[in-house]
Amino acid sequence: SGVTNRYFQDWSALQIYFLFLCLSVLAQRGYFKDKAFVNYLKYLLYWKEPEYAKYLKYPQCLHMLELLQYEHFRKELVSAQCAKFIDEQQILHWQHYSRKRMRLQQALAEQQQQNHAAGK
Repeated sequence: SGVTNRYFQDWSALQIYFLFLCLSVLAQRGYFKDKAFVNYLKYLLYWKEPEYAKYLKYPQCLHMLELLQYEHFRKELVSAQCAKFIDEQQILHWQHYSRKRMRLQQALAEQQQQNHAAGK
């Protein structure tokens, strides 16, 4: 259906374009100066709602989407220095997020086992 197709297009745009790898290219090609594209960025904010956000594989793209609401940030993305900094921060986030998430999941599993054992 048209709704499903639009949903998938928005989901793809949010996760692919707004993960940093494409932001710099979009900035260099002038997309962030296009009023229609900037309006599309505003429209995509509905993905912050829990009923949509739960489907995101890369929820950090919501942070980028939030930053893209600011004209100053959009202008800075053209700068190679800014692009490199954001890229490095994204890589650090991925490296540490995965480890931290795994530790949290292990701790939760251990706590659930302890609670289950104490309940018997």
